[in-house]
Amino acid sequence: MRAPLHPFETERLKTLADYDMMNAPAESEFDDIAKLAAAICEARYALVTLIDEHHQHFLAAEGTVLTGNTRDLAICSHALLQDDLMEIPDTRLDLRTADNHAIVAGLGIHFYAGVQLSAPNGQPIGTLCVMDDKPRMLTPLQRQTLRTLGRQVMTQLELRRTLCNQDILRGEMDHRVKNSLQTVQSLLRLYASRITDEAALSAFAAVERRVAAIVALHRELHNSSSVASVNMRPFMDGVLKHLAATCPDNLRITSDIAAFELASTEATALAVVASECVANAIKHAFPDDRAGKVHVTLAFTPKGDVRMICRDNGVGAAQDEAMRDPLTSLGLRIMDASAHQIGAKMERRSAPDGYAVEMTFRPVQP
Repeated sequence: MRAPLHPFETERLKTLADYDMMNAPAESEFDDIAKLAAAICEARYALVTLIDEHHQHFLAAEGTVLTGNTRDLAICSHALLQDDLMEIPDTRLDLRTADNHAIVAGLGIHFYAGVQLSAPNGQPIGTLCVMDDKPRMLTPLQRQTLRTLGRQVMTQLELRRTLCNQDILRGEMDHRVKNSLQTVQSLLRLYASRITDEAALSAFAAVERRVAAIVALHRELHNSSSVASVNMRPFMDGVLKHLAATCPDNLRITSDIAAFELASTEATALAVVASECVANAIKHAFPDDRAGKVHVTLAFTPKGDVRMICRDNGVGAAQDEAMRDPLTSLGLRIMDASAHQIGAKMERRSAPDGYAVEMTFRPVQP
């Protein structure tokens, strides 16, 4: 017979939906629990199930390759109506299962025992069950073990829901921080447009570049599944795209960024240094509007260090002399501070055919 609906079915389904697991693939944690339940209970089958309005989904299955069935065939639907473990010694003799020909006769399930997976609000969302092809009874130890393993399933589900909620909150936080910083960027540009003092303009520009790097960082974190790591290729591509929009027509920015992840503090430091390198190239590397480019490379070295090289093909040695003016020295100090923050080694090299800044460090998470 088909099990009647749970007396609080609407609330039960809402609770189930909060876990967002009905379409989740099989997980090793649940597989291990199913295997353990089958072994301890000496059963041929063990299932970790979730039951929605129409279907029963198997989060884990021991002894079968099935991934679920319809709710009207699910013996576990009856278990949702019991407060404790439901045990059916012989499914052929029990009114709840005797007419379930697909399961009892078709699959040869002659014994069933299941415990509810109860959410903290008391609503049952599924079961941990064991089944066998012969009538039998569980021992007291097996019953207690099944209850304990059922609680372990719910602990795992609660942990996953908590982590998912944290990711949602983190994403919203990154989104709001990014939007707030973009507002700060706009204000910096507005105030900078009203001043003429070169030193103040240089300071405004340096601050704006730092804010732009952090905006890019939070944009990448918002799009990332990681809490603390940043995918460097899309992150640096976003930073360099922003810098390219500020370049004069005679200057191009190209890059060769490897695909790997770094801690957010390391990513920010690299972005700030790259921003200052581009700013200095715009100011000093290409006098008389001569054409040129800045090329940024970022990759791991054979020794496991991270190395970024920002190189331009400008006036080189002449640029080195020009960069000693007080306005440019602010950018150099920002670069040095960023390198120091992550323990990086900074080298600057000038030649007749260009200028290069090399930054090397050992990442926190190699």
